[in-house]
Amino acid sequence: MPEISMPRLSDTMQEGTIARWLKKPGDTVKKGDILGEIETDKATMDLEAYDSGVLEQILVQEGETVPIGQAIAVIGSGKAAAAAPAKQEQAPAAKASTQEPPAAAAPAPTQAPQPAAASTQQTAQVSSDGAAVKASPLARRMAAEFGIDLSQLHGSGPGGRIVRDDIEDYREQQAAKGPAAAASTAPGAPSEAPSLPTAPPPAAAPAPAPSVSAETTVTPLTRVQALIARRLTESKQSIPHFYVSSEVDMTDALTMRQTFNANAGEGGIKVTVNDLVVKACALALEKFPEVNSSFKDNQLIQYKRINVGIAVDVPSGLVVPVIRDANIKGVRSIAREAKALIEKARANKLAPTDLEGGTFSVSNLGMMDVSGFIAVINPPQSAILAVASSHKQFVPIDGQPVIRDIMSMTLSADHRVLYGATVARFLQEVKRLLQNPYSLLG
Repeated sequence: MPEISMPRLSDTMQEGTIARWLKKPGDTVKKGDILGEIETDKATMDLEAYDSGVLEQILVQEGETVPIGQAIAVIGSGKAAAAAPAKQEQAPAAKASTQEPPAAAAPAPTQAPQPAAASTQQTAQVSSDGAAVKASPLARRMAAEFGIDLSQLHGSGPGGRIVRDDIEDYREQQAAKGPAAAASTAPGAPSEAPSLPTAPPPAAAPAPAPSVSAETTVTPLTRVQALIARRLTESKQSIPHFYVSSEVDMTDALTMRQTFNANAGEGGIKVTVNDLVVKACALALEKFPEVNSSFKDNQLIQYKRINVGIAVDVPSGLVVPVIRDANIKGVRSIAREAKALIEKARANKLAPTDLEGGTFSVSNLGMMDVSGFIAVINPPQSAILAVASSHKQFVPIDGQPVIRDIMSMTLSADHRVLYGATVARFLQEVKRLLQNPYSLLG
């Protein structure tokens, strides 16, 4: 039977989370059908069926996270799924009677052995009301490893199922309470400590007020938000950032853009300032290919293609879809492609290929009236350009004060790959192109 494994859906993906299943066991599927949705370190993406048949088994439940390559479901002919209930009907009725409790049982210090469980997902521990505790296989393994009683936990997965995050949250809570509290909740621990014939201890100081109160709201991170936080932390900790800023006179570029869009008509693609910046960066990368590089394993990797990522704000955080070969595309083509990528990002429909292969990034907050900011490098790239708003400012021209539209931009660079002089020259080229905007149309 063909197994469906957790696919690699991005170039930096190491594990994935099942966001939801769109098919259930017993459903007939065709090659190309969407089986479910997977959360990666960049976005939520569709899981496509590469074989036709019947979805016989789901091995990884919603909310669970597994590494790339692990089996998450099984597609077959459907015979296995049909055989399972038949075997249950053939089981002798006497077997069911062994699961009924005896009418009376003498007290004993040990518990009688339980029948073997039919599945690792429906076993062992029960909650205080006698119901079986629902937990993922990974959560059960972690609970056994750390000596955690699953009946003490409240699951955050589908139907109250306990998943890995619940185990990790519980461990963090116990660590905060101290080892004594953690030991008291371990399976088999006495409910009360034995009294000792010693003098009573001095009164303890009042415990500090908890950090979470009725005046605060705590919202757990989504899978995508947690992965973004982890990658940005790794970027700042592992990449020696440095920053170079410059100001650009955008007056002529804004005038050209206005004329350009007026000539496009009502149905034409409108060019944004960001499209002009992307094109200027792409042409500057041709002249300074060392900026179009990465650092890996004590080696410098220089890319032949110029693929510019554009940071897009989405409800789940931030994604960076890529405009490939931006240096050889016209400004209107870049505008058309950028618009499509932004729409896909905000509809959560980006494909893996939309997010892979970026060699340089642009982050633009100009539409939000930002005077200046610096951006965090998007690994494995070595540079990212932060673009702020343009604002009216008096500048001297031929000895006279003239109002011009001035825009601030800051390049964050990896000091293992780039040095200050190179970055300054690169920014000068970007500035030259934007201040001579018709050079972007060639």
